[in-house]
Amino acid sequence: MYSTLFALVILGAALWLWRDSLRAREAAARVSRRACESEGLQFLDDTVSLAGMRPILAYGRPHLKRIYEFEFSRQGDDRHTGRVTLTGERVDTIYLGPPADQSDVARRSAAPVVDLESRRRH
Repeated sequence: MYSTLFALVILGAALWLWRDSLRAREAAARVSRRACESEGLQFLDDTVSLAGMRPILAYGRPHLKRIYEFEFSRQGDDRHTGRVTLTGERVDTIYLGPPADQSDVARRSAAPVVDLESRRRH
């Protein structure tokens, strides 16, 4: 009897964790998408991935603190990683990386082009 009760408690806890994780992931994707739109960035792959999770005591009760990563593009031909941190379903922080450095963009566009056909002949 106790083993059945224990199994039901474990199953209930697993279902709660799964449902809570789905809601948190949806919230992280929604806030990441909005942050990218507000900054004029392109939210790539339309998804977030869990980078870390730990239990904490916040707002007077236990919660899970989750860190999600997502990718975005500033120019359309680049990829950068952003992060959103949630406590439960509440957004704590969102990080979009440092602003684009114009000199870095100019340096990339002025990079030498290597002709692979001429290299193959030698």
